[in-house]
Amino acid sequence: MATATETLQEIHPDTISPNPQNPRLIFREDEMNQLLVSIKEVGIRVPLSVYHDRGTKFTLIDGERRWRCAKKLNLPSVPVIIYPKPSPLENLLMMFNIHKVRLDWDIMPMALKLDDIRRMLEEEGKDSRPKALAAITGVPLPTVRRALDLLALPKKYQDMLLREAEKPRGLQRIKPDLFIEINKSLHVVENYTPRVFDTVTKTQYVHAMVEKYVDRVVDNVTSYREVAKIARAELTGISKNEATKAIIRLVRAKGYGIEQAYQDTVEYAYEQRDLASRLRSITERLNQYRSSSRLSEDVLTVLTDLRDEIDRLLGE
Repeated sequence: MATATETLQEIHPDTISPNPQNPRLIFREDEMNQLLVSIKEVGIRVPLSVYHDRGTKFTLIDGERRWRCAKKLNLPSVPVIIYPKPSPLENLLMMFNIHKVRLDWDIMPMALKLDDIRRMLEEEGKDSRPKALAAITGVPLPTVRRALDLLALPKKYQDMLLREAEKPRGLQRIKPDLFIEINKSLHVVENYTPRVFDTVTKTQYVHAMVEKYVDRVVDNVTSYREVAKIARAELTGISKNEATKAIIRLVRAKGYGIEQAYQDTVEYAYEQRDLASRLRSITERLNQYRSSSRLSEDVLTVLTDLRDEIDRLLGE
């Protein structure tokens, strides 16, 4: 990895170019305005990182937001630390390692750059699996895996995420978690009710689930976990065929929501399974007592009520 060869310097912003490999592709206007006000009041406190590119020109490694603000404010100079020109792979890895303690990178742009790193490592015959990418970039392994999952999305959804990320964070609705949850549900459907895809394609499944969220038929991304529960319905005694039909209907019927599909198929079965589990647990606890003498009045009252309900149900 290249190391700095020069001390802190001041150079004109016009001699600096943005780095085409910067994993930060999103520059939200509201956040940039806040930084602009800060720099206008106190200046640039953290130097930019650049490398000497050609002649008197420099390319950014870190600090594009500060550089953009400096250009907008017509600052005569900016503080920089100059590094030797890196190789393309070093260029990307330097930026990842500089930024690894930061939490504000958007995951879709990061995914695109991780793909570039993966490709470069493969070209050099090096390990490019998720663990290797996490180790070399400093990005946590779960984040790397989430990012790589996004690369499997059709380009139109990747572009959708990039467009949405340009909005202020509070106004963003289409986020990576949406596609991550949809993909998880897709994998469960593949494993438990694969015949769904004899009737509809996986692309149709993803498209239908995205459309339901965009149209607010589905309000919460965690709702897609209930699709997984429908797919696993055989575990509760519901036939796999019934679960398959419900998921196909969910894909084909535009206004048919996940909550309704869940209620129509497996809600009652899951409730019964949970009830049975709790009753077994209560029975096991009661078996620990030899007589009622060790039970409090409150417990005895509850047991009496429980016995009445059991008699009522079993007497039907």
